[in-house]
Amino acid sequence: ATVNVIFFCFFRVKDSVVGNEDSGHIRFFSFSLIEGYISLVMDVQTQQRFPNNLLFTSASGELWKMVRIGGQPLGFDECGIVAQISEPLAAADIPAYYISTFKFDHALV
Repeated sequence: ATVNVIFFCFFRVKDSVVGNEDSGHIRFFSFSLIEGYISLVMDVQTQQRFPNNLLFTSASGELWKMVRIGGQPLGFDECGIVAQISEPLAAADIPAYYISTFKFDHALV
């Protein structure tokens, strides 16, 4: 299977563009192209920048919470971190989505 991850973007947008935002809110946008299928993962404020009905989203309106893993970038010598996070979530039957970037790791639960 071919996997292409195009980019990870961390940015702040002025209040006038998106509306009032919480101080320190992390903007998150991930674009993945896997075997011809596109997946977008983004925060709610970024999603609101797209025209209505442009994106296919969860029919249930389910929202996930993003948790940044660690306060600094994790090195390549770190191991078992995903297992430490995913095992208790799986035991509690809580779905999780893990995204690792060059700078930070994030778990969506």
